[in-house]
Amino acid sequence: MTIEKSSDLAGDYEIRLADKEDASEISRLLQELLTFYGMPLKYPRSFMSHVIENEVFQENSGLKIFIALENSKPVAFLAFSKIFALATCQTSIFIQDLYVERKTRNKGIGYALMEALVKYGSENEVTQIDWTADTWNSKAINFYEHITTLQKSGKIYYRLNEEKLSAFLTKQKKNSAK
Repeated sequence: MTIEKSSDLAGDYEIRLADKEDASEISRLLQELLTFYGMPLKYPRSFMSHVIENEVFQENSGLKIFIALENSKPVAFLAFSKIFALATCQTSIFIQDLYVERKTRNKGIGYALMEALVKYGSENEVTQIDWTADTWNSKAINFYEHITTLQKSGKIYYRLNEEKLSAFLTKQKKNSAK
């Protein structure tokens, strides 16, 4: 799926599903994303590229990535997964990340990525798209509110990260040993 756009606002750009050849540029954009969030860069770009190429682009990885290219240079991406909601017996999409390079923001590229995702969802019988936004990221919240989304304030987002996963398993082992 490729969507070509040309507008006064964004210049010439193209949005398409990423493939293995995009792994290096995706890892570059991911490092920028991590820096934006103030997170440490745990792995060198070459390692990230290798993992992305060999994990993300496998047939059943469950992750797809739209990449936006401005004048043939990758400047943004949107990573998502299709999931089946058992309770409603319908397919939905969960957005993992949407990132646009700082210098290409406010050009309509983020909106175009969302538009590509909605079109993809429509073509794949998706009934809803979900994602999260950090409460401190007012620019992201503003962006999402301008695309007529429904904020699900009745939900709480939970995460078990590496440290908490370990603690959970340790606690489970102790409980089962009793």
